[in-house]
Amino acid sequence: MRTTDDHHHIVRAYDLELAHLRRLVVDMVSAVTQQTQEAVEALATNSDPLARAVIDRDPEVDALSLAADEEVFRVIAKRQPTAIDLRLVLATARIVGELERAGDKAKRIARQGLKLLETDARPLLPERAVQPIRALTEIACELLTQAVSGLIEGDLHKAVAVFQGTSRLSGASEQLRGRLFDPASGLSGDHFASLLTVAHALERTGNHANNIAEQAVYVITGEDVRFRNRELLIDRLLSQSDR
Repeated sequence: MRTTDDHHHIVRAYDLELAHLRRLVVDMVSAVTQQTQEAVEALATNSDPLARAVIDRDPEVDALSLAADEEVFRVIAKRQPTAIDLRLVLATARIVGELERAGDKAKRIARQGLKLLETDARPLLPERAVQPIRALTEIACELLTQAVSGLIEGDLHKAVAVFQGTSRLSGASEQLRGRLFDPASGLSGDHFASLLTVAHALERTGNHANNIAEQAVYVITGEDVRFRNRELLIDRLLSQSDR
């Protein structure tokens, strides 16, 4: 029979493993948001070194993803988690995938910047598009960070706030696209296409945040809320969290 000390040691080791898994996710979202912000800043400042730095650091995001995946497999195989912990571990695996794909979006933005730098087009961003693209980047990164915080802190309000932020994301995206489509921006066909690719990548980053928030809700409530009507879901979850 296991002694009480043995049991406490096992529980503490398990808690440390879960804490390590959460830390990997926090480190990953921090790296991804930094990559996204710097990729956009490279565009805004016509910076070849900054764009290349984003691409060079992409393997660091991949390494965090692999480390988190290995930790997920190890916890499941070694600890046989109970229902709520199993939800956390499985949801974390899905979240790591979302963050890895968000990191790919940052690399895509940086590559579009390098592609434009090889042309004679200067500036890479029309002046009228600089503020809108920075605003869209800020919202996308904010939602990504907030979604992960909802999971880590078990905070339903933060997860719901990500769902509510979708309208802000869409509004910022529409504003940026409007500036790019404006003839006053003077964009050529290829230049215009590259910047639309960037706008789409940023919008998708915000969508990854929404998917992460869905997993946070799953962990907190045990309910799979994918494919649910957002307005009805937000009202119900807010009501549930205020009880």
